[in-house]
Amino acid sequence: MSASAPRLAPRVVVSFIGTLVLAYLAANLVPVLIGALVNDLGFTVAHAGNLVTLMSLGTAAGLFAANRFVARGDRATVARTGLAGMVIGFGSAAAVLTPSVVQVGVIIGGISCGVVMAAGIASTAVTMNPDKTTTMVTIVNRAGAALLLAVVPLLGNDLQHLLTVLALLGAGGLFAAGGLPNLPVQEKPTGRLRPFTPAAILLAAVFGHWSLSEDMVYAMLEILAVQNVGLSPGQSSVVISLQIIGGLTGAVVAPLVLARIGRSLSIFGILVLSSTAKFLIVSSTVAPVFLAANVAWGLAYGAALVLVLGLAARMDVSGRVGVLVSTIYIIGIALGPAVGGILVTYTSPLMFATMVSAVSVVAGLVLLMISRRSGVPERGGDRLRVHDVAAGDPLATFPQGQDATSTSGAADRGSR
Repeated sequence: MSASAPRLAPRVVVSFIGTLVLAYLAANLVPVLIGALVNDLGFTVAHAGNLVTLMSLGTAAGLFAANRFVARGDRATVARTGLAGMVIGFGSAAAVLTPSVVQVGVIIGGISCGVVMAAGIASTAVTMNPDKTTTMVTIVNRAGAALLLAVVPLLGNDLQHLLTVLALLGAGGLFAAGGLPNLPVQEKPTGRLRPFTPAAILLAAVFGHWSLSEDMVYAMLEILAVQNVGLSPGQSSVVISLQIIGGLTGAVVAPLVLARIGRSLSIFGILVLSSTAKFLIVSSTVAPVFLAANVAWGLAYGAALVLVLGLAARMDVSGRVGVLVSTIYIIGIALGPAVGGILVTYTSPLMFATMVSAVSVVAGLVLLMISRRSGVPERGGDRLRVHDVAAGDPLATFPQGQDATSTSGAADRGSR
């Protein structure tokens, strides 16, 4: 049996923006949130950093816990559960604004963001073109992050205002979540969920290590800018803004690269670019080189997200692989500041640069191998799904317009 996947109709796009994009925005506010906790509640930098790390780890826990529910249940319901949790967690913290309530509320909000993300990520896998959907989400997320970071100073970097904004984002999402696409009834698993394949586990592990190396540098960016290059804190903020613009550009460029040279070589080339840029950022003492490397690094980051998360979405139409990969990715982000702080303190700039760059090169080689062997089309494209009703699990994907019956033995080979 074949079934066409849903396209990005306006209602579907609004649902992705109101769930997946909004849930990611909380992570974009981490640097500002740390400063507000220090200034408004008197937290030490270490205390505030530990709290936002727990918030990020809570997001990973929410993703992991929701994975089996989004494979079987209604994604809109799962998303609204998480959105309600964002309202309760961040809203109560904003209303009471005492250290104990803020700590509990921020962690609840982080877990809830993970639940919302799981529903959105799983929904990308069932759309007609997961690469196109992932690109759209990434572009809107980077643009939304840039806008939000531009608006935050107008709010006075006030903790209560920040928490209120996060609660309002959750409330707004409650009205937008209804269009998230589900698996067709005939494709939902009817028995126990199949274990993740070795390729899915390896993809998650490698991408998690890569995200760790990325955030080790990102968290230390202001320190590197001031200590190594001699920039002021204000100038380093401009560098971060340009990096976000680079990420937006990378997300736009990624589909073009995908169509021209294919996913595997694109991922490898982009991670080599990321490796080179990180090496220059950590080791450079020249401001123009530092600035150019940051823009290139942002471009590589945005493109890598689109290509790798698109690969994860295509590997499993139920969305479970995409959620697994995102879970480990978020854990890498959460641990990045702590590991980066240790390396900046106890290693030389050259050693730090070599370590974070080597991770990207190795990740690129492994991801190239996984992409080549995944059975996912190298150049993306629309698709139809083939389903064996008795097995209760999708078995293969085909480009749109290709007749499933023309591929001999597809239903006999089992899972990809």
